Amino acid sequence: MNKYIALPVLLLASVLTQPAHAQALRLPKIFADHMVLQRDSKVRFWGWAKPQQAVEVEINGTKARAATDAEGKWELIFPSSAAGGPYEIAVRAGESGAIRLKDVYFGDVWLASGQSNMEWKLGWKINNTEMEIKDSNYPLIRFFEVPNRISAKPLTDLDGGQWKPASPETAGEFSAIAWFFAKHNHKEKNVAVGIIDSTWGGTPAEAWVDAHRLLDFDLYKDQARLMLDPSVDWPATIAANEANEKLKQDLIWDKKRVLALKAHLPKYDDSQWRIVRLPNEQPFFNFVWLRKSFELDQLADRNRLRLGDLVQDAMIFVNGQLIAEENWLTDGSTHELPAGILKKGRNLIALRVANDWNNEVYAGKAGLMRLDVGGHEINLEGEWRYNNTLEPEMPTTFRYNWNPGFLYNGMIRPIEGYRMRGALWYQGESNTDQPQAYAELFKTLITDWRAKWNEGDFPFLFVQLASYGDKSPNADWPRLREAQTAALKLPNTGMAVTIDIGDRDDIHPRNKQDVGKRLWLNARKIAFKENVDNIGPMYKSHKISGDKILVRFDHVGQAFIAPNPELTGFTIAGADKQFHPAQARFKGDTVTVWSPDVPSPVAVRYAWENYIKTELYNWSWLPAAPFRTDNW
Repeated sequence: MNKYIALPVLLLASVLTQPAHAQALRLPKIFADHMVLQRDSKVRFWGWAKPQQAVEVEINGTKARAATDAEGKWELIFPSSAAGGPYEIAVRAGESGAIRLKDVYFGDVWLASGQSNMEWKLGWKINNTEMEIKDSNYPLIRFFEVPNRISAKPLTDLDGGQWKPASPETAGEFSAIAWFFAKHNHKEKNVAVGIIDSTWGGTPAEAWVDAHRLLDFDLYKDQARLMLDPSVDWPATIAANEANEKLKQDLIWDKKRVLALKAHLPKYDDSQWRIVRLPNEQPFFNFVWLRKSFELDQLADRNRLRLGDLVQDAMIFVNGQLIAEENWLTDGSTHELPAGILKKGRNLIALRVANDWNNEVYAGKAGLMRLDVGGHEINLEGEWRYNNTLEPEMPTTFRYNWNPGFLYNGMIRPIEGYRMRGALWYQGESNTDQPQAYAELFKTLITDWRAKWNEGDFPFLFVQLASYGDKSPNADWPRLREAQTAALKLPNTGMAVTIDIGDRDDIHPRNKQDVGKRLWLNARKIAFKENVDNIGPMYKSHKISGDKILVRFDHVGQAFIAPNPELTGFTIAGADKQFHPAQARFKGDTVTVWSPDVPSPVAVRYAWENYIKTELYNWSWLPAAPFRTDNW
């Protein structure tokens, strides 16, 4: 069972506006010490000061001037500058004051946005976390993390954030994918790199789009109208929801209150509790307690408890002692037990589990629930005592960060116009329940952001969803990937295919290095116009020849590469629309596909599963992208 993505505490979305006739000079928070400005491009500055006031920006002896309007707002375009620094920036506005910004560089700026896989930090147990953090002393790579903020109205500024130069002390909190991308950019181009990290785990694409652009979408128009309805008191609504969210988090993590129940103690009377079987196939709800007793006739120096997976906020007790706490970041549930905690005779494991994401609690994983006592294994699957009425029901909260436009208003609108090389995007997991709408939705997001930045068709580079074994019957990952691929029809777009590096059991694959590298290959091709392979084999055309289908591919390079000559991942169907596993072999740029079960084939698919292992690459070791030839 997968770990769900936690919902951070919501922030009150009062509208942040500059008071009319403000006196003091003020810059948006994105303009700060250590920032990176886009090289070789005219740079937009803006801010607020006294109305009808002259404003001047000076960098390295070059000056640009503007004047505030009747509301005190000002904006100017600074001349293009080559890569370099460090510089000081002086902003002067007469009697409104002056601001100096230090340690500023011109380099390459990228906006990294999306949900949790882009948000996932370098220090959140990716592959080789410790080594990667140790090798992060690159002070010319700077990150600005946009605070999580929702709002029903467009905001003019952020409510926090700062530019942080990379070091082993800071890099652990940087987006891992954006970090590896930035590291390639910095080392290969020898320039400063700035990443604006505007991400929020578990959020759908429609939240990142201006709600006005969704009024013509059948799926989103009602929500968009409600969000734009001036009669709705959204600040009060969000404040009430925030209070419930805080109560929920307090109830989940109030250890003192949990211990006071004494349900973790061996002497607690659980004889009236229900008997359930773990791992559970149907979800439990609210605050779930589970207890299991077992006998030991021998002890060992080393003992390991494996529970497979607890979804998703858990406290684990052994013989009354709290041995571990888990949350949505926990990868699996394996714990070394403290010395002396087990004893001969009767022992007790007690679990207290909740799920702050959707209140659906799962405990355990088949084949992975056991206690290893010095090499002797005790199977923990099967009967457990269960109770979910010891504590109050889980408070009800709403994901207003899913509302159309709410994240656009709070986390994109305030930074619009900050000049950048392009955008990086990894999102889609929260839209797999409505894949039929994603193609148009995603294209709308890209075109709207480009229009708002008014920088032409800036490079928009995105990650196609990785392979993942979600058991939900409502999740349709192949069609979502297909919708993502459709965005390549837009100019200056690039897609990093990751079908080969997913994880059956974890929606957050820990190989972020290859994702960052593949995005960087797209940047080299699209943003820097280099002659490099940026994507693996892509379906081009197909021809039916007797009982076989011959599929031609683009982007093969010199040849296909596959570790095994017998290709996997292809399925084939006849007129009955029933797909069967197929045999496949490649030659040149063509793969021949056939199945003895389908004598008259009409359609072929590749990697058309939520989770699948694939092994077909081009000469640059970039994976073939999923496709289908039918539209069934």
